[in-house]
Amino acid sequence: MQKSFSTQPELFVSTSDLDHPILHSLDDTEALLEWSEIERLLSSIYAANTGRPSYPLLTLFRALLLGLWYRLSDVQLAQCLYRDLLFRKFCRLELGGEVPEASTLGRFRTRLVEQDLWDRLLGEINRQLEAKNVIMSEGRINIIDATPIEAAQSGSGKGKDGKPTRDPDAGWHVKNDSRGNKKSIYGFSVHTGVDEDGFIHRQSVTPGNVHDSQERDTLLLGDETALYADAAYSSQQTRDKLEQLGIDDQVQRKGYRGNPLSEADRIRNQAIAVTRAGGERPFATYKWHYGLVRTRFMGLAKNATVYGLAAMAANIRKGAKFLTLYGLPDPCVIG
Repeated sequence: MQKSFSTQPELFVSTSDLDHPILHSLDDTEALLEWSEIERLLSSIYAANTGRPSYPLLTLFRALLLGLWYRLSDVQLAQCLYRDLLFRKFCRLELGGEVPEASTLGRFRTRLVEQDLWDRLLGEINRQLEAKNVIMSEGRINIIDATPIEAAQSGSGKGKDGKPTRDPDAGWHVKNDSRGNKKSIYGFSVHTGVDEDGFIHRQSVTPGNVHDSQERDTLLLGDETALYADAAYSSQQTRDKLEQLGIDDQVQRKGYRGNPLSEADRIRNQAIAVTRAGGERPFATYKWHYGLVRTRFMGLAKNATVYGLAAMAANIRKGAKFLTLYGLPDPCVIG
């Protein structure tokens, strides 16, 4: 049985001497979204109306976001929920009240995996940001790219049963570096489609041996004015697809043995690279801000959810920054 997030106390802190400015550092995030819509999507996780009341679903969801923003493991996150006033405020946890343990947070994430909710949650967050004109909905471009992520278990060792401990859902990602040397990573690939502001619109996670171009159609929005991508996506099939959809082709060209790039294509690639580089923003956020250089869990489904949560976390914080810098524009004025 669920507890409702909306019926939780606004905050356990009521005295002015505890009302420190740091306790308002996530107010922009609080104000950005209509969180009840997120709670509605989460409601299928614990559908039973009997049994001991669970923590409010938004409390657990917000806790996972905090874990990403502050690079915390589930154990560290549970500890912070006990002692950090800002964390308690954001998750609506009273002083002296119960706090989710690491195992509770882990079970909640598992339910997100089982319900395959991350894509719908990301879609709802983006829908709200579009409605508030934080995300552009007209005239936007799409920048697609991919990055390899090492699997949590990538070594060649074997367990007690003699079977490989390596994650069976992962695969070898092989790519030449800038010096022409082959670099191999056993893991997964995260594929994203972002707009010019760096908001993530589409995302998928595949075994590392899936070529970037195979996720092209998954990342297409269909209404973008132009598609920017590196030469890994260059093919006649891609050019035909974009022409069919009326999307401007800003995919870099690649040369072939006996048919090197022309000077015109080199110049074109350099011009595209300036905008295309924006497609790497999510990967920098995931790896260096959220500590997701390597996967934390085994299996494709769990990692798709974790990186899906990372996409939501990135868009929410970016949207909150836009809110702080520019405010929320009036749709009537813009229209």
